[in-house]
Amino acid sequence: MAEKQKIRSSEGLSSRKVFGYLMGIPPLTLLIGIFELSYINFFYDYLKLNGTLFVIGLVIYAFINSLNDPLIGHWSDNANVEKWGSRRIIFIKYFSPILVIAFAFMWFPWSYTDQIIIFIHFIISICTFDTLLNIVVMTWMALLPDMTMNLVERTKVNFIGAIIGLFLGFFVLVIPYIMDNLPVFQLVNIVVAVISFICYALVIKFSKERPEFQRDKSPPLLGALKQTVKSRSFMMYIGWNFMRGINGSIGLGYLFVYILILGGQNIVWYFIIIIVIGYGSNIFCMKIKDKYGIKKLMISFGILRIIGGFVTFIFILNPALEGFIWLGLIWTTFFGGTGIFFTILQTVPIDEDEVRYGSRREGMFYGINALFTKPAASLGPIIATFILTATFYVTGGSRDAQPESAIIGIKCLFFLVPQIFSILALVFIYFYPVDREILKQLEINLETLHQQKRERLANEKFKKI
Repeated sequence: MAEKQKIRSSEGLSSRKVFGYLMGIPPLTLLIGIFELSYINFFYDYLKLNGTLFVIGLVIYAFINSLNDPLIGHWSDNANVEKWGSRRIIFIKYFSPILVIAFAFMWFPWSYTDQIIIFIHFIISICTFDTLLNIVVMTWMALLPDMTMNLVERTKVNFIGAIIGLFLGFFVLVIPYIMDNLPVFQLVNIVVAVISFICYALVIKFSKERPEFQRDKSPPLLGALKQTVKSRSFMMYIGWNFMRGINGSIGLGYLFVYILILGGQNIVWYFIIIIVIGYGSNIFCMKIKDKYGIKKLMISFGILRIIGGFVTFIFILNPALEGFIWLGLIWTTFFGGTGIFFTILQTVPIDEDEVRYGSRREGMFYGINALFTKPAASLGPIIATFILTATFYVTGGSRDAQPESAIIGIKCLFFLVPQIFSILALVFIYFYPVDREILKQLEINLETLHQQKRERLANEKFKKI
């Protein structure tokens, strides 16, 4: 009988489904990329929001957007499929239009001079945008683990997505530099919003949820929270991702000050290194992961990256040796290539949880992840702003306008601070409990469970005939 036909979860995804899922990459890259690269520059440097108000705003931002993520995740896990027709896609359908509108209108100043109005604009804009982004992106991310249980396939799909994001990234990188011409900056972001809306429409059209998971439900909120935080692999992932998030928020948000030590004319070389060396290392790590194991590889590469970062920082403190910054950038970029394994680290706890409790709860896991790691997106800029303020950085000033203390502060942000948080990240990887043999057994257990779900669903359909 057709309804009872066995379909293994290890089978590859159709090109149609892969295309549908990957259409979520352009808005992800464009919206998040432009936001991360521009919001600090726009509110702090362009509109000149007071540093104290800026930090207060970041704290409020972290608090609001940390608390709402578990609620959003639990909400999506328990969507009424009979009523709405889907468990994940329905959220993308209804919230993505509001998201792109919130993004487009964020860049229209409410005031250029009144600090309180600028502050209110800052808070409302970033909190609204980020909340809507979480709803759409978390449900989009939850589609892939639902669509395939194969960890290698998940990694490959995400890697293809990263390549697409790479090419779009070239466009994203130029956006902050047109901010001085505000009408053009605003127009470009309206166009980005329209493109993002179209891409989400394609996600809705071509992505398909697996029917055997649509009846999975999460327990009540408190019980779901307890079940989630009991996962050791998940909590270790949370710790690692928190430290990674701090480094990421500093790296993206403060590119405008890194130019002062890299030289504006050399910025192209910075991106060539990040792209060519970074993605080359990603491919290399994927090829050797089976030989060495993900955990061992991440620890070994991480240690080498940290050593190179500290050595580079010591060298470039001497202005005459600032040229070593490029060697250090090549070194740290290459040995940061194990970040490609984030998909495996992220989804394995979800798979373990399904085997343990019988239901898939991606939304809750992504929500709890955001609860713990969302503050990292604010903590990074808070740390960076404190360092720049403490070293007397002149907002909007050229290198010649900066005191030597500010240049040292920028060098700390570029090479010293990332290594400190990388050390802390490695501690969590060391205690991450899942590796090669456990992963193999997990895939077997998942296949058995999913076959049972498919058979149960087929039997129910057969009885209705």
